[in-house]
Amino acid sequence: MLIRGTAILKINGEKLLQIQDDGQFIHLMREYFASLGDSAHPGSTDPRARAITRFQELLLVSFREFAVITDETIQSERRKYRSEIVHSIESFSKRSAIRNLRTLERFSKEQAGLIYDALFKAICIEPPPAVTQPPPMLLTTKGEAEERPETRIGLKTFRAFLSEICTWARTEKIVRNGFQQRIDREVAEHELIDRLFYFWDTAFRGALSFQDVVLGLDGVMFNDLMENIEWFFNLHDKNKDGYLTKDEVLTLSESLLFIFRHEIGDAYLGAVSRFMSNAFEYGDALLPRPEGADPNSEPPPIESNQPYMNLATFRMVVLADEILESFFELDFSATFRLEPVPIQDIPNSNTGLLGDLWHNIASDDNRKIFNKFTDGIGKTIGKHQVFTRPAIGKYTALEEPKARESLLTPTMRRSASKASLQSPTDTPASDSSSVSAPAQPLSTLSVDQPEVSSATSAEFSPMPMPSMFHAAANAAALMERTPFAIDDAKDDDDESDIETDVEDDGVMDEVDAFLEAHDSGLTEAERELAQDLINAEPVK
Repeated sequence: MLIRGTAILKINGEKLLQIQDDGQFIHLMREYFASLGDSAHPGSTDPRARAITRFQELLLVSFREFAVITDETIQSERRKYRSEIVHSIESFSKRSAIRNLRTLERFSKEQAGLIYDALFKAICIEPPPAVTQPPPMLLTTKGEAEERPETRIGLKTFRAFLSEICTWARTEKIVRNGFQQRIDREVAEHELIDRLFYFWDTAFRGALSFQDVVLGLDGVMFNDLMENIEWFFNLHDKNKDGYLTKDEVLTLSESLLFIFRHEIGDAYLGAVSRFMSNAFEYGDALLPRPEGADPNSEPPPIESNQPYMNLATFRMVVLADEILESFFELDFSATFRLEPVPIQDIPNSNTGLLGDLWHNIASDDNRKIFNKFTDGIGKTIGKHQVFTRPAIGKYTALEEPKARESLLTPTMRRSASKASLQSPTDTPASDSSSVSAPAQPLSTLSVDQPEVSSATSAEFSPMPMPSMFHAAANAAALMERTPFAIDDAKDDDDESDIETDVEDDGVMDEVDAFLEAHDSGLTEAERELAQDLINAEPVK
């Protein structure tokens, strides 16, 4: 044991040595363990006592003194001192790992250190599988340098790592129970995270190294609007042919819904709904027709795994919605945040009685028990509340989704595929290649959408009903160009101003005639009230 820097060696409760010098203590301990095979009682007259070795005596003491220690006790102690041990060990290995990187790309050494901290915190939470060494060769040349096995993480550890640095890769619940307010973090599981893992695994090893993680984060954290759109497109382009199939467009929409799952209101939900409607409507209109076929005829049906949308079309559909444009320009890269990993401020093990007491109180197991206890009391008194923190948090109030504006020109509307104009109720359930656009903001993505009530307003419907769409297409066919929202707004404003002025003039004339005809019968108070009405600014 250690007391104020003094080492006291005790065996069987008897004080054997008291050493002031650390070097002397290490030397004597080394000699003791080197002589474990010697007799523990060499001067004894009993031959059986002389046959007892020091190792046997040490083993007997360990069984007698530490019989209460179990595997559960060891695991609890490891969790208790994990932060202190990791902090002391990784202070050197972090600098070494950063120094051995081939490239830092656009990250600084401090940022690379934050990535390293998050990565190895995830390794502590979800340890990767042990590295299997190749079998030794019968003939080896010692002149060749042996490569040190590199630490690589699997998919399960990658989920824990991404939840540390990415807001949409975790679920954060703010819990209030009347006694405390805390944040419970859960690791999210979704196909988007798995797809990102294999997207960064450029060497196809099924595992990621520290260098792979740095390169992957560099490809997404410093992008502008167009680079983010292209990155998201390439992430969902499974065979890397430069095209998305209909199934991949659906998968991409599901990824957007996963990112927006905790946002307040229906603004992002409506944006994804409009994206799907425009993507399938515009994609069907651009499908090639056979040579010699009528331009107004239907395009040939395609399979769900055939090329459907290229990068230029995807970029145009995204930029048609201001919410998605703002998301890819600013919000998406901002969801990746490099923050210092919180390390518990636990005293060292040599701080005496108070340090040991704090170690026992501030363990993870005890905190979980305390949180569960306070949550139970909060539910009993009616003060237990749970709020989910949004990943982006731009919208803090409920907002209705905006009405969708078609991207098709009048010519494209006349030659558009009937499959894109087909109502959800007319879509065959067995046809997986024809995907109908939803008629209201999506809660889940599905090929077959439920029947929409006829009372649904076309103004808030992302995809109008067939009769309404045909009427709009016929009216637009008579126009020379595509009507823009600004034109309609300008015309409406001009007409409304003229009508308002005419109505205001008529009302004022009627008021003046009434006052002239009944001027003698009005009291002084009524005249002042009428004059105030005349001078008041008309309400528009």
